[in-house]
Amino acid sequence: MTSAELSAALVAAAAGFEPLRRAERQLLKALLRDDIARVGLRRPAERGEDVAVRGALLARLVTQVPQLRRVQLLGAWIEGPLDLGDLRVGASLWFYRCVFEVAPRLDGARLAGGASFGDCLLPGLRAERCRVADDLAVHAGCSVASELRLEGARIGGHLVLSRSVLHDEHDRSTRRPLVADRARIGGDLRLDEGFESHGELRLASVRIGGDLVASRARLYGPVDAAGVRRDALVLDRAVIGGQVRLDQGFAAAGRVCLRRAEIGGDLDCSGAGFDRVGDASWGDGAALVLDRARVHGTLVLSGLQEPLAGASFAGTRVGTLLDDHSSWGERLVLDGFVYSRFGEGAPLDAPFRLAWLERQPGRHLAEDFRHHPWRRLIAVLARMGERHSASEVALRRERLLRRIGRIGRSFPQALRWLARGAHALYGAALGYGWRPQRLGAWLLAAWLGGAALYWAAEQQGLRPGPARHESFSALAHSADRLLPLAHQDPGPSWSVPPNAAPAQADWAEGMRWLGRLQSLLGWCALLGLGLSWASRGRRESGR
Repeated sequence: MTSAELSAALVAAAAGFEPLRRAERQLLKALLRDDIARVGLRRPAERGEDVAVRGALLARLVTQVPQLRRVQLLGAWIEGPLDLGDLRVGASLWFYRCVFEVAPRLDGARLAGGASFGDCLLPGLRAERCRVADDLAVHAGCSVASELRLEGARIGGHLVLSRSVLHDEHDRSTRRPLVADRARIGGDLRLDEGFESHGELRLASVRIGGDLVASRARLYGPVDAAGVRRDALVLDRAVIGGQVRLDQGFAAAGRVCLRRAEIGGDLDCSGAGFDRVGDASWGDGAALVLDRARVHGTLVLSGLQEPLAGASFAGTRVGTLLDDHSSWGERLVLDGFVYSRFGEGAPLDAPFRLAWLERQPGRHLAEDFRHHPWRRLIAVLARMGERHSASEVALRRERLLRRIGRIGRSFPQALRWLARGAHALYGAALGYGWRPQRLGAWLLAAWLGGAALYWAAEQQGLRPGPARHESFSALAHSADRLLPLAHQDPGPSWSVPPNAAPAQADWAEGMRWLGRLQSLLGWCALLGLGLSWASRGRRESGR
C-alpha cells in the first residue's frame, strides 16, 4: 500500500470522530510515518485536548486498517474504553506513559503482534481467552489499580510484568490482582525487577514454555475479615518448561503454593523470604506448599531470609535438594518427599539431618509415625558414601520407634516386652544391621572369655568328653563352641576325676552350660548376619 492509500484508509477509519483533537491528529500523522506518536513525555496529570485520544478511535484504527504494523503512543490520556473484545487486530500495540480511564478490553481478541503497556496507569486489563502472537507486557513501572484477567489467554512470546505494581485502593481482603488460570505462555513469565503485588496472584494450571522469574519480587497476600492472611502466589498444577526463580530477595507475605506443579528445571529459592510478616510462624499456616510437585532439577533452599515454617513437601519429587542451616523451621511435612541426592555444599552430618527430620509435626514422630522421610534420608546418605551419617540416622529411628511403642505393637500385650527386648539386643549386637562390626567384638569377647574359663577348668583337672585322652586347647575348644556348623553337641559332658571334690563337679556342670550358651550365641550371630544381609537392599532403597 502506498502512502496515499494508507492516508486514505486512516481518514476513512477516523470518519465519524471529527473534529479530531490535537493528540489524535498527531497519532494519525505518526501512523502514516510508522513512527511513535509523542503526545507528551510524561504521564498526563489530567485529561485535555492536547493529550486525550479516544479509545473508540484507537479500536477503529487497529481493526479497520489492516495495513498498520504497529500503533505507538507516548504520554497520552486514553479517554473512554479501548474495546477490542473478540476482534482481530493486525497491528502491535505499544503504549508508554499513558493513562487509561477505563480498563482496556482484549478478551477474546486475536492480536497478530504483541501488546505493551509501559509505565502506564491502568484501572485493570481484561484479556481472557485472548490470542497474542508475540509478547504481552505490563511493565516498566506500570501501576494497575484493579485486576489483570488473563484466564485462558494464549501468549506466543513472553508475559512481562517486570517492575510493575498491582495494588488496590479499596478492599484488599478478596483481591486477586492477577488471574491467569489455564493461560498458555510460549516464552517466559517475568515478575522481577521490583515487581510488587497486593493480593493473591493466581496462575493455576498455567503452562509456561520458558522460565518463571520472580527475582526480587514482593508479594503481599490478602487478609480476610478474620485476620487470616491468604495465599500470595498460587501455581497449583502449573507446568513450567524451564526453571522457577524465587530468588535474590524474593519476599512473600502469605503462602506460596505449587501443588502438583511440574518444573522442568530448577526451583531456585536462594535468598528468598517466605512468611515475611510471620503469619505462618505463630499459626497453623504454611509458608511454602509443594505437595505432589515435580522438580526435575534442583530445589534450592539456601540462604533464606527466615527458616521455612509449616512448609509442606508431601509427595514432592525433586532431582537434587540443596539446603543449609537457614532453610528449615518447624512443622515440616516430609512424608513422601523424594530427592535423589543433596547438592554440593548441603550439610551431610547426622546432627543436622536428624534435627531436620525432628522438625516434622509431633504426630509424625509419635502416634502417626511416618517412615518414609527416615528411609529416604538413610538411602540418600548411604548412596552418597556418608555411611556413618546414615547409620546414625538409622539408629536414632530404631530407638525412637521403641520409645514410642511401635516395636512389638502387633504382639499380644503380655509378649511385647519380648519383642522390645529382642529389638534392643539386635541394636546392641549389630546396630540394627548398620554396625555389624559390633558383632565381631561380641564374638571376640565370647571366644576369649570362654577360652579363659575352659583353661581354668582344665587346671581343675577337667576335660571335655571328646578330648579327655587328647591334647586340649582352650582357644580351639571355645572357637568350636561358637561355630554353629562345626559341632552337633552344643554342650559335651566334661569328665570328672575319681574322688573329685564337689567344686569340680560344679565346674563340670558350668562348662556344659557355657558350651550351650556359646553355641546359642553362634546361631544367633549367624541369624543376625543373615537378617542384615537380607534387609540391606530394602533398607537402602529409601522406600
